[in-house]
Parts: sequence; C-alpha cells; structure tokens
Amino acid sequence: MLSPISSRLSQSMSTPKREMDQPIVQRIGHPSPRPKQDDNDTTRSTNNKPLAPSLFGLPTKSNYHSSTGFVHCCVTRCGKNRYHLSIQTDDAESVSIIANKVKSSRTSNYHLFDALRGGMNAKLSKKAGHYIGKLRRDKDQPVGCYNLYNSSREKETVAAYVYDIPALTQQITEGQPPRKMQAVIPKEQSNKDNDHNGSSSNRLMEHLHNGTWKHHNLEAVQTRAPKYHEGQYRLNFSGRVLTPSVKNMQLENEKGECLLQFGKVDEEDTFHLDYKVSVVS
Repeated sequence: MLSPISSRLSQSMSTPKREMDQPIVQRIGHPSPRPKQDDNDTTRSTNNKPLAPSLFGLPTKSNYHSSTGFVHCCVTRCGKNRYHLSIQTDDAESVSIIANKVKSSRTSNYHLFDALRGGMNAKLSKKAGHYIGKLRRDKDQPVGCYNLYNSSREKETVAAYVYDIPALTQQITEGQPPRKMQAVIPKEQSNKDNDHNGSSSNRLMEHLHNGTWKHHNLEAVQTRAPKYHEGQYRLNFSGRVLTPSVKNMQLENEKGECLLQFGKVDEEDTFHLDYKVSVVS
C-alpha cells in the first residue's frame, strides 16, 4: 500500500487504516561487535528473525527483514539537539549511534558517537574514544549541502548530500512539496575492504555537482518521485512509515533500486530509517 507523504489539498491527512493497524516493533537496538558475516551466510535464529549487522560493515542477507528486504532502524529525537539511532532486531542493544548537535557551530553540525563503545552516559567530545565522525553543512556551498566525515585526523569525506529546500514563494504557491535529496556514497565493497574509509581528496560534493562521480568508484542516489493520488503524494514504504510528512523519502540508485527509506512513525519524535547495500549504518 502506498503511504501518504503530504497533501496539497488539506493540512489534516489521515493514514490508511491498514498501515495504522500494523504493530510498531518495540525491541530496538544494535548488538556488540560480532564476527563479520559472509554474503552467502544464511544463518539466522530458529524463528527466522534477522540478525543485526556490525556498525560499519555492509549488511548481508541475514540482516534483512523478509517483509521489506531492508535493515530496519529507528531514529529517536531526544530534545532539540540529540538523536539516537537503533537497529530493530531481537539480538540488539538499546542504542547504536548518538548524534549530538554542536550549539556553538555557525553551520548545522552534528557529532556522531558509537554508543556501543562509549555507553549512553559518556562525555560527547571529539577527543572521546567513541567519536566516529560528523555531519556538517558545507559553508562554501548553498544551503542544503552536507558532508559526512569520518573521525580520522585528515577529516576524510565518506558521503556528500544535497538537500533541496523549496523557496518560500514556492511553498506559498505550490504548498509543501515532498523534499528532494541527492547523495554520493562509496560503491559496494566487501566487508574485508570496508573499513570506514573516506575519500582523501575530499571532493565528493564537487563530484556530485559535476556528475563526475562515475569515474571515482562512487554511487549516486536520489529521491524516488512519489505518485500524486487523491490529493496526496504517496510512496510504498511497506508499512514502515505511518505518518504523512513532506520529509518522508526513499533514495534510489540509477537502476531504480531503493537503497534507503526514511519516514515518520508518529506525531512525536520517532522515525524509521531502513537501508541496504551499499549503505552502512
């Protein structure tokens, strides 16, 4: 069933009853580091439930939920400046990654921490042993351009994103259209070679803007265009997205394969973020 994204006809939109009736997974989290899994490994628990992937490893078939073909994640907003990301599996810990907004930064800047290594009460500092990188708006680019950096001293870029923010005049004349995003990420690598590496040239944003990513072992993704039906924009989230929002989206590659989906679960502070290869948590 196609989930509503937003409506140009009315501000109050209801979610189809079939999706609302689907239960929300309550047990969420991420496991402690585990041995890397082979792509052909089909080992699962006896009840055929998916296993949680390692934090920086590429997911395998044993990590995908059979109902959607994705690794299921939950993002929880904790106040104005903090987010928690958890993996939704039974063998998982409570929280995997903490994103904390840096208040003193001139541009949007979120520092990322490995909660499995540092715990929930550890100091959120770049000097801490569980700091893993940051997501920051590129001050040299238009609004909506973000770079994802790893924790190396060279601040290597591991992904670049362009988030299209409609102009105020467009929002007035056209309502609230679904948001659009483009991104470049490293192409799929084996778990053996995938060690949280970035691009030493730090030119991912340039490759994204110029379309030269194809020549640099990168993969580009963009938002999948929703269908407009009966006054609502709709996408098929397989029941994972329950609340209409212009920020609900799916990212697909050149082949039209959806690699990531994100959307609201309730009216409060809970979101689902699901991914598959070539995306890692």
